[in-house]
Amino acid sequence: MTAGLDLLIQEIAGNYFDDDEWRIEAQESGVNNTTRFVYHPTGTYVLRLYDNHRDMSKIIYEVAVLQQLQLVKLSFQIPKPVATLKGVPYVESSTGKIAVMFEYIDGERADLANVEQVKAIGKAMGELTEALAEVQTDVDSAYEPYYELYEVHPKVTREKLDSWLLEQAEGPMYKEIRLVRDAIDVLLNDIPSLCRLPMQLTHSDIVAGNVLVSGDEVSGILDFEFVTPDLRAMDAAVFLCELIRHEPESCWSLVEAFTEGYSRTTRLQEDEIAALPKLILLRSLVLCIHFLGRQWDGVDRDHTIDPYLKSYAEVHNWLESHEEQLVAAWLGQWR
Repeated sequence: MTAGLDLLIQEIAGNYFDDDEWRIEAQESGVNNTTRFVYHPTGTYVLRLYDNHRDMSKIIYEVAVLQQLQLVKLSFQIPKPVATLKGVPYVESSTGKIAVMFEYIDGERADLANVEQVKAIGKAMGELTEALAEVQTDVDSAYEPYYELYEVHPKVTREKLDSWLLEQAEGPMYKEIRLVRDAIDVLLNDIPSLCRLPMQLTHSDIVAGNVLVSGDEVSGILDFEFVTPDLRAMDAAVFLCELIRHEPESCWSLVEAFTEGYSRTTRLQEDEIAALPKLILLRSLVLCIHFLGRQWDGVDRDHTIDPYLKSYAEVHNWLESHEEQLVAAWLGQWR
């Protein structure tokens, strides 16, 4: 932890307690934000410092959705924002960065290699999908649907992305770049048909790192930062993409387990199931754009997006071999 970040975290935590009986530990953090655990006589909390953006409207919307979900009876927990001493559920720091503190949820990070846990994630996701369909807020959503590619990251405009892809076309990742360029063209043509699919509020980022488990049951689903109205099937596509990216050579048993679990608590229409391969590719494509934007924004200056380009190619190749099998498996759960 750098001295500057340490002081910033201390400043933010001071907004929640009127004493000095708290301590902070740096444990695991997500990819997009900085996370710290806060221990106080009143309980254990998780403090999130948003590195992705400084847009208060996004925080307000996330908090509004979480507050509504607290009213829904779920078999697992979702993050509960904690009010500051001033009674608001967020802090805008002296640097302009925004932070939110949440009540701690007990559990361990889910293991993508564990078939029973993956099945439980499917069941919990279906349950959350049903709950999110009923959530209504008087706050405007802050993120666009996945298919709005040029809204994924403010640094990645259509012109800049086209120019970058053209520059990379002769580079060492030319095969992956070609696949991405083709995928963008196909997606832009598919948007009218995709927009006819059911839409509702979606979590948008349910991956293993955002799921807590206790044994083989889900104890919590975390990180609602990207919650927004989108295609209902998108959450399922996001997790399926995660399974494929994790182990493309041996993920079929996990795909089947997730499909079975999901079907226990909700259902997709046949046209949504038919669109799953396209939506899985869309998720992988958006990851490339998102992390390219973070690189251009200086957040990931020391990293490249090469791993995401390679992963896109792996997902594309997997679907070429398994698309019919995937769709048949999902349809089979409904017949």
